[in-house]
Amino acid sequence: MAADAGAQRIHDLLNQQAPSLNRNLARAAKAAGSVHENPYGVMSQSGVDALAEVRRFYRGLRRQIAAVKTADGSAKADALRALDTLDAAFGAYEGGLDLGISPSAVPKLENAEKKSRQAEKKMRRAIAGLSR
Repeated sequence: MAADAGAQRIHDLLNQQAPSLNRNLARAAKAAGSVHENPYGVMSQSGVDALAEVRRFYRGLRRQIAAVKTADGSAKADALRALDTLDAAFGAYEGGLDLGISPSAVPKLENAEKKSRQAEKKMRRAIAGLSR
């Protein structure tokens, strides 16, 4: 159980069902999987739009969590840092997409992958901290 109502609210927000997020993630993944079919390896506009919606969702979630009052400031801070890292990962990924399939895109996409792994670890820690 979470320590207080605020911590429980944050826990619930991080574990909520989000069908629109799932749809947009699926659209972005499908578009990413077919970039090799596009001129210069650039992601389709529908994929770019889906990725923007995913970022919008997570930024909204961050705002909601930031507004929650809780005695467990440490777990809240962990959740906010995880969401910030996730946003940075999506930003790095978008930066790599701008370059299409090219040698200069590789470091940006590798950085995005690294940041996404970091965000996942941070998010798991935050949820575990809120679950105590």
